[in-house]
Amino acid sequence: MKNKFFILSAIAFALFIAFVIYSANTGNRNYFFFKWVGIIPYGDKIGHLCLLGTMSFLANIALNFRKVILKFNFLLGSIIIAGIITIEEFSQLFFSQRTFDLIDLLFNYIGIFSFGKLAEILFRKIRNNEKG
Repeated sequence: MKNKFFILSAIAFALFIAFVIYSANTGNRNYFFFKWVGIIPYGDKIGHLCLLGTMSFLANIALNFRKVILKFNFLLGSIIIAGIITIEEFSQLFFSQRTFDLIDLLFNYIGIFSFGKLAEILFRKIRNNEKG
């Protein structure tokens, strides 16, 4: 896989997420993604899962599926994204326009770890197909 493409994609997507967070923190919710989330049932939760899942997917590919060995093996990209988003979710306690929500954090984690694993599985399949 072209790793440079995924590095740039991960950076671009991280900037998009930073923009979404900034917009939410400043109360500027006039963008399509905020309206879209409001229309769809459970749109907020689906949005958390998909945004952070996609970020994890791209980050893990960009980092060549490096792992961190704790009690279990975790993908480094997933750990980095989970750490950053945990801090971001708790920071919402300090913004009057934001609402801290553990369920949002749970959906973030589900997206991060499931999409990270999906990226790893797809990468293995592609690599095995190229060999065989």
